[in-house]
Amino acid sequence: MFKQNQNKLKKVQLVEGVFVYTPLDDVCIPALRSGYAGYPVNPRWNAIKFHAWKIGRQWRLALGRGEMLIRSTDSTLVPIQQTEESSDSPLPRSWGVVSYQLSVISYQS
Repeated sequence: MFKQNQNKLKKVQLVEGVFVYTPLDDVCIPALRSGYAGYPVNPRWNAIKFHAWKIGRQWRLALGRGEMLIRSTDSTLVPIQQTEESSDSPLPRSWGVVSYQLSVISYQS
């Protein structure tokens, strides 16, 4: 699932009107959306899809806690720190991609 282009980000729609940049493979996007929407995990999913679901759930919780927000200019889900920075890159500086794991949100408090 995760090939050589693991750092290539694409913009995907989580729910209507909310987008996010992610390195996830296309087959994992439904699991990501499912986690963000609050649906339970599918027991038939493999580990990669489960991880995508977990990331979606973490993003929804972070949005609820005020650690992330939906940027009004392009309806993209971003960490609060990125709105204070003026960055041209779609990948926030406080977000990282960890080797074989799909993506990790790291907050520097």
